[in-house]
Amino acid sequence: MDNIISNVLAGVPGGLWEKIIMCFEGGIGSFAVSIILLTLIIKLVMSPVDFFNRRTQKRMAYIQQRIQPQVEAINKRYQKDEKTKNQKLGELYQREKVNPMGSCLVMLLNLGLTLAIFITLLNGMNAMAQYKIASQYEQLQIAYVQEYAGERLDLTKEGSTVYQICLPFIEEINALDETTKTQVINKANENVKKVYNETKEGFLWIENIWLADNPFQSPIPTYSEYATVARLDKEQKENKEYENVYNQIMNPIRDSIERPNGYFILLVICAVTTFLNQFLVMRRTKQANQPAKRGSGWGTIVFMTIFMSVFTLMYTTMFSIYLITGQIVGLLTMPLIELINKAIDKHQEKKKMPTDRLKRI
Repeated sequence: MDNIISNVLAGVPGGLWEKIIMCFEGGIGSFAVSIILLTLIIKLVMSPVDFFNRRTQKRMAYIQQRIQPQVEAINKRYQKDEKTKNQKLGELYQREKVNPMGSCLVMLLNLGLTLAIFITLLNGMNAMAQYKIASQYEQLQIAYVQEYAGERLDLTKEGSTVYQICLPFIEEINALDETTKTQVINKANENVKKVYNETKEGFLWIENIWLADNPFQSPIPTYSEYATVARLDKEQKENKEYENVYNQIMNPIRDSIERPNGYFILLVICAVTTFLNQFLVMRRTKQANQPAKRGSGWGTIVFMTIFMSVFTLMYTTMFSIYLITGQIVGLLTMPLIELINKAIDKHQEKKKMPTDRLKRI
């Protein structure tokens, strides 16, 4: 029966991230743990690029700080001769091996890879949510009519959706006399709840990982929410018959669950970890002899905290777990980054330009 059901259920997402996550889940048995493992692997793979970017930016900042007196001297001496000034600055940059463009390219490469992973994984998580919610509902439709239909339930019909196969039996059930109808529906609801408990995917306090951690969100989406997540077309969204069937099958489950899908816990964790990460980065990048202006960097910290937190409200728990895991890894690796920065500082200190070099500019 499972093989037959899989032939009529919603199509499995074919994206790279979806395939990787489903492969991990097949071995681990948990989508939430799979996304945590995937995040750790992404961070590990990206660490050389991230390290090289940090090292390049740190080295460039140190060199620019070191040659700043020479730059100011050239600007002052040749302020009326733009051509000579640019020539002297070029000679200084060449001599000191300063390549701002190379530094920018490394930063852009790191940023581009990070954004590409962020966007494609977000799309992959949305596709996974669409597939899992739609396929679960299809299994629940089958469970609803299975006992009543018996051998008449043919799931091998080519070109037919689960809804088209089950609808005639649901109409038959609704046309029964009240006593028989009540008995059949009660049994159907029991089967649906059993299949729901077997197919639901939760994690810790989250009942449904394909929806947000939200105290105002039921683990069972309303028809409108289902239509949005499952990306039903306009005709299906406005089809009252389709909506009535959905409510007939899903409402009894929703009514039996007396808890929300979450409590904003992921929102709080995401906000706190993002704030801490951004704050530590700001503190680390301040120049010892160039204190930041009052309020400098706080706008970025607030923006990033809000920006990341919004994703925990608008998208799936799965994507929220990805974001939070990444932030926690960032916090845990901060001491290592500090050690690397100190090593770079120590190395660059040995290359400090003698003050008499100013006289030769």
